[in-house]
Amino acid sequence: MSDEIRCSGFSVVRRAEAQSFLSAKSHAEWHSFAASWDDLGEDTYMADGRRYRRRRHAVFLLCGGMLKRLPHQPHYQSRDYNRLNGGVQRWFDPIDEAVARSAVLGDLVAACAQLANGLEPRGERARRIEVHQFRIASNADEEGCPTPEGMHRDGVDWVCVVLIKRVNVVRGETTISDISGNAVGAFTLIETLDMAFLDDCRVAHGVTPIRRLDPDWPGFRDVLVVTFAAHKGATILNEGADERRA
Repeated sequence: MSDEIRCSGFSVVRRAEAQSFLSAKSHAEWHSFAASWDDLGEDTYMADGRRYRRRRHAVFLLCGGMLKRLPHQPHYQSRDYNRLNGGVQRWFDPIDEAVARSAVLGDLVAACAQLANGLEPRGERARRIEVHQFRIASNADEEGCPTPEGMHRDGVDWVCVVLIKRVNVVRGETTISDISGNAVGAFTLIETLDMAFLDDCRVAHGVTPIRRLDPDWPGFRDVLVVTFAAHKGATILNEGADERRA
């Protein structure tokens, strides 16, 4: 993975390899973790006026191997990074505490942080981590857009996208470009636990709309998105109820 990211700015990890990132406890918890996507809140900030996206959000601090959930706060992107929905503080429903403290999330964050540490000359450092649960739905006569803002960067250092589930949908291809807009790759996350790791400083990404395969049945795409940015505030952590090893 590291060599691919250094060369191309991104790497795709398929389910067979990604399973190795999870502990036995995570595998045992997977069903309940994935089921939490059935209880996401509506995204009411969609500037395109549509209501096909549901989500939850949480912010963490990772420092010295300790992961601490921070008080609930809005998600903000400037219009430099999100031309459609940026420029405002967006308050989403918080991620459920059971999900936030799950072994699955802890293992995925730890695997991504280890990769990022190995790719950066400074190595391990304090990081601000934002976690997003997304469900993009398609109805019988309308597509769902995973990235309605189009090709974009998130304004962070690293982005990890993990497919939780695809049900009765087609398309959803991810396209990667360099910062000059030149296409450098494309892939589709198909199986549960397929994932992509992106260098957000070097590449932009976008996902094609999804549509139902069978118009008579629900269709949706569930993903977990985890972003990593350098933490710029105080980094003192005391291990306690709100902290755990990542």
